[in-house]
Amino acid sequence: MTQREAIAAWWREADEPTRRRALRLAEDDLLPEDMQRGLVKAGVTVVPLGRSGVDLGPLGYLQPDALVDFLADQR
Repeated sequence: MTQREAIAAWWREADEPTRRRALRLAEDDLLPEDMQRGLVKAGVTVVPLGRSGVDLGPLGYLQPDALVDFLADQR
C-alpha cells in the first residue's frame, strides 16, 4: 500500500469533524495527536518533531508530504 492509499483509507474512515479539522491545517501546522494516531493506524508514516520536557515525548508531528498533497486535492 502506498502512502497515498493509506491516507485515502484514513480519510474514508475519518468522521466529518476530523475531516474538517484536517482541511483547516496549514501546510506547516503540526498534526494534532489524535490525527497522528489515526494516520499511523492506517499505515501512514508520520515523523515526530524533536523532544519536549521531562517526558521526552515529541513536540509534535510533521505532516507527511503525501498528506499535504492529498488535502490540497480535497480542497
